[in-house]
Amino acid sequence: MTVTEKEDRAQRLINTVPTVIMHMMYMVIAVSLYVGDSPLVAFNFSIQIYLTSIVVITLYKKHIVKGLIRNTDVEKKKYVIRLIVLVLAGMLIVSIIDLLNISGKPPLILNVLLWLIFTLVGLFLASTSAYTHYYYGQKLNTVKAEADKVKAELGLLKSQINPHFLFNTLNNIYGLVHMKDKRAPEMISQLSQILRYLLYDCSAPRVSLRKERELIENYLRLQSMKSKSLVDRIDFYCDGIADKHTIMPMLLINFVENCFKHSDIETNEEGWVTVTLEISNNELHFTTRNTIKKDVKKKKDSGIGLFNTQKMLSAEYGEKHSLQAGMIDDFFEIGLKLQLV
Repeated sequence: MTVTEKEDRAQRLINTVPTVIMHMMYMVIAVSLYVGDSPLVAFNFSIQIYLTSIVVITLYKKHIVKGLIRNTDVEKKKYVIRLIVLVLAGMLIVSIIDLLNISGKPPLILNVLLWLIFTLVGLFLASTSAYTHYYYGQKLNTVKAEADKVKAELGLLKSQINPHFLFNTLNNIYGLVHMKDKRAPEMISQLSQILRYLLYDCSAPRVSLRKERELIENYLRLQSMKSKSLVDRIDFYCDGIADKHTIMPMLLINFVENCFKHSDIETNEEGWVTVTLEISNNELHFTTRNTIKKDVKKKKDSGIGLFNTQKMLSAEYGEKHSLQAGMIDDFFEIGLKLQLV
């Protein structure tokens, strides 16, 4: 059942339950007072008690109750006056019908009292239904507005991250082109595959985890092409990915990019980067480790640049994820655990 169908079902219940209660109450009153009496008495009772009260309640629901709910205290006075006039008019009609009642029973005062009780209960139920319907709608609109806000913020975060990744890669290629390095064409080819993925797949809320793995592999190839010495110092291990596994696009690559952003792998011959992606029981375990630059070691927060990614995780996965980042000995480690839906 979709969300819209659930909303329609709830609204039908809100509108139907009070009406059913009123009909049942009428039947109980009719049975208790007129068992054994003639059909003419039952017919008169129906006109006096049931039909006239239903007319009053229907008019109240269509023309008065919404004004009482939505308008200010000053404007509510006119709707209260209309309600009082409507009830008095109904009592007058009941009295006139009773005076024309040829059966002579029950007494006028009893008919009017029963009608008033029945009408007041009906007005109360109608008011409760209307108030519930109104505030339910208000709450629903608030929830939808919050959801739209989160979605918009998530889209903004993605737009902030993707260009950052792209511009860094283009900058690397520019350096090779400037030096007329033969590796530049191959890097451009790798970048074209990444761009194809960004343009055609990343607009979806979820993408295949296999494609995210390919994105990481292409990115690591781009990084390793900067220097022959980098090939042996960049390691990627992956295991357990199945066709059913999906993930939010451009999530894991941000952690990988952060490794190279703060790593000393290009300036230190002993620098290294390792990335691990494993799936076990539909739980993703993603870990990145990298040696870091000296200026980064002096900073208290080496995970700078990950703030937007953390917000994306909180917005999309909430309590279904855990993220840890920090220094371990002389390298920086990020560990992500994520329940895959």
